[in-house]
Amino acid sequence: MGSHGGSWSGTLHIGNGVALLDARVGERTTHRHLAIQLSVGVDGPIELSCRDHELVASAVLIGGNIPHRIGPLGRHLRSLYVEPQLLLGKELAQQLGAHDAAEAGTALEKMAREWKFLDATAGPDRKRARELVSLIETAGPAEGPRDWARALGIAPSRLRAFCVEVFGAPPVRLRQWLRLKAAARVIAGGGGLAEAAALAGYADQPHFTRQLSSWFGVSPGRGLSPLRIVVE
Repeated sequence: MGSHGGSWSGTLHIGNGVALLDARVGERTTHRHLAIQLSVGVDGPIELSCRDHELVASAVLIGGNIPHRIGPLGRHLRSLYVEPQLLLGKELAQQLGAHDAAEAGTALEKMAREWKFLDATAGPDRKRARELVSLIETAGPAEGPRDWARALGIAPSRLRAFCVEVFGAPPVRLRQWLRLKAAARVIAGGGGLAEAAALAGYADQPHFTRQLSSWFGVSPGRGLSPLRIVVE
């Protein structure tokens, strides 16, 4: 995602709670976002400014909600953004420990370079997982987890446990991811921001803007518009 304050060029893949940006750095500005960020410099080292800390490395790991600036301008980065509550997010947070940011080790750098989206709904739960996603995507604004559990014929507590097990997050959080993905699909198809927000089920465009900014630290216009978007 163009999460560094300027116009980026490249490709953004959006999944459930994760995103992968393959792009060249735009204008450098200090920002913060909810996601834990793992970035690798494809064509050279990364320059990271994090509070009073300066770091130059081939790959960096940045904690969620940590003010930072990344460069240099034009550097080709491959960046993985992971929501902290996901299992992978917790593993990355453990790697950071008490540090705001750190040089990523060889294993993490390899993961960032080779990351490919996996089907989180693979296996014996695929059918029910897809049913749940379909229910959430077509749900009215007043519907919630109890309605989805009833439609699936299971208890709300079982729905929550299933959702956390398969997707790594509770049903309400999954709905937020699905809305973000739906809005990204509209923009990828040439739609405007207001249209994307409305069709994705946001109350209004500012609601969409706030959620995207909390994730990646940018507005939809700056972050999504310049990029080729792939929604997994």
